[in-house]
Amino acid sequence: MRLLLASLVMLLGTAAYATVQHPELPTTWTKDFTITLTYSGSMDGSSTLIRFTYDSCHFVRQNGMNAPEERKFRLTEADRTEILKKLHALKVDNLKSERNPDPVNDGWLTSMCFGLHCVEAGPSVTISDTDKETFHQAYDYLENFGAAKSASKKKK
Repeated sequence: MRLLLASLVMLLGTAAYATVQHPELPTTWTKDFTITLTYSGSMDGSSTLIRFTYDSCHFVRQNGMNAPEERKFRLTEADRTEILKKLHALKVDNLKSERNPDPVNDGWLTSMCFGLHCVEAGPSVTISDTDKETFHQAYDYLENFGAAKSASKKKK
């Protein structure tokens, strides 16, 4: 009986963990929902951090050993709707990846977090070919969206 109870508790705990790790993408952007993109570990020191919140986007890119470029811009209702529409079309809330425990010499890593659901890609990550393609489509879309919006705000 104790073994059955312990097994049930572990099963329920695992199910709750899986729910937290893979929540559904919201249909409308709530004030506490964020999207974060990162790229790090390049041998030349390049890195990217893009964080979309309800009302803004913070975009930081460092190319090689140059000083980082940092930009911020306001996120409008139309922007939020456009982003969520694209991410729903790509079905990003179904993406899954798993980090390998073994060290990798070329240790770059790209990640996207949609609220609490994070997905990674890189040489130390296992991800299906289909999910990898969708991952890169979503990452490129969000990176280009942030770059274009922040560039247009910079010119004004």
